[in-house]
Amino acid sequence: MAKLKIFLPSGKEIIHDLSEQTTTIGRLAENTLQIEDDSVSSSHAEIFAEEDRFFVRDLGSTNGTFINGEKIEKAILQEGDKLCFGSVVTLFGSPIAQEEIPTEETPDLPTNPTFESCRPDNFVSSSPIKRDTNENGLGKTSLLIAALVGTVAFAGAIYKILEISKILETQ
Repeated sequence: MAKLKIFLPSGKEIIHDLSEQTTTIGRLAENTLQIEDDSVSSSHAEIFAEEDRFFVRDLGSTNGTFINGEKIEKAILQEGDKLCFGSVVTLFGSPIAQEEIPTEETPDLPTNPTFESCRPDNFVSSSPIKRDTNENGLGKTSLLIAALVGTVAFAGAIYKILEISKILETQ
């Protein structure tokens, strides 16, 4: 049975059996394989079996699907292929074939790889929750000051409207 070994940015490794005809991959819980990472789209890609072969197809993801460093739309999967969904690295293969080949002869199939990032140069996080990339916190402070100024201006406008309506009532 084919498997997908997933290396999460947190350092955790997961092995997923590709036991279904089609395995959908993405951040949403409705996917067969849910990967909770900002670089993975809600519905990122799918792996499917067809005529004793496995294929991967990108589902219009923001950050792309890559096989061995090449961006793909649809491709045939080969034993030992390095797949990237956004910046999440995975290895495709069957554990039996990997066990039969000594690891020293296959440096591209390490048990604990240190892959370079698959994140493309034009990476865009599609997460609705944005990370604070401003280390000194000026973005949040500016937003807080703007909200405070807006609130004071709104209160001042309401005060003036009430003051004018009182003047008009007394006339």
